[in-house]
Amino acid sequence: MLPQSLLHPVHAAGRFLSARPWPQGPLGRLGGRVAATAMQPLAVMLTASLRRLARQRPDVFERLGPARQARILICPAGLPVAFLVRPDGGAGAVQVVRAAAPTPCEARIEAPLDLLLRLMQGSEDGDAAFFAADLWIEGETAVVLSLRNAIEEAEMRLADLVPLPSLPPGPWRPAKQGRRS
Repeated sequence: MLPQSLLHPVHAAGRFLSARPWPQGPLGRLGGRVAATAMQPLAVMLTASLRRLARQRPDVFERLGPARQARILICPAGLPVAFLVRPDGGAGAVQVVRAAAPTPCEARIEAPLDLLLRLMQGSEDGDAAFFAADLWIEGETAVVLSLRNAIEEAEMRLADLVPLPSLPPGPWRPAKQGRRS
C-alpha cells in the first residue's frame, strides 16, 4: 500500500528535496538559473512526449495507481538543473528546475547523466546501478518502484517516452563519480 501522502498529494507538500550539493562552477547560483531558463523548451518537449504516451498507452498510467500524481525529481549528478516529473497521464508534466533549489516532491532519483541516459535507453539495469551505489533514491521509494514496475509490466523502456539517439562514444561523458554511502 502506498503512503497516505500519495493518496492526498496536498499533504506531501511539506517534503522538500534537492540535488546533493556539488561544487558549483564559476557562475554559482546564476548558472543554475540560466541553465534552467535555457532548458524550458526541453521541458515543453518532454511534457508533450509524456502526454502523447498517455494517449497512446493509458494502461501504463493506470498501473501507477496513486503514484501517478507523485512528483519525482530526477537529478543528473553535477548538473545545475533537475527534472521534476509528474506522470499523471494526460495531465502529466515535466519541469526543469534548479538542482540546488529545494523542490517539493515525493521521490528524488540521482545518477550521473550518462547512467540516466543509459537507463532511459534500456541498456542499463536500474537495480544493478542502485545496488552498486551509482543510482541514488530518496523519499518515497514506493513511488519509484511503482513507476519502474508499471513500465516493466507494459514491456516498455523509458526510451518509449522520449526516443533518444544512441550515446556516441567520446570524452563528453563525465568521469565516474565516487560512490556515496
